[in-house]
Amino acid sequence: MEIKEKVLKLTKARGWSLRRLAKEAGISETAVYNWYNEKNHTPSRDKIEDVCAAFGISVAEFYADLEEDSFSQQEVRLLELFRQVPEKKKDTVLTVVHSFVE
Repeated sequence: MEIKEKVLKLTKARGWSLRRLAKEAGISETAVYNWYNEKNHTPSRDKIEDVCAAFGISVAEFYADLEEDSFSQQEVRLLELFRQVPEKKKDTVLTVVHSFVE
């Protein structure tokens, strides 16, 4: 299942329209509709976080059952922890992680 398919699945499960999803997530309707029209945009990470907040689920829950292109549980955990790092320390964290892959 792809990211956009997952968003549709969650939207339908709640009986929401794309318009209501946009409203609940605080995203413009145009942005949401562009995910599914001929422009075929993919939601950004920030928009996925907004969608998860609207649905009352964590980002880890959102990605948990995506089959292809899914993150491992460790990757999801790392992303969740990174989100908790204060903004002024995020560059330091990235520098440390980068040193491990060199």
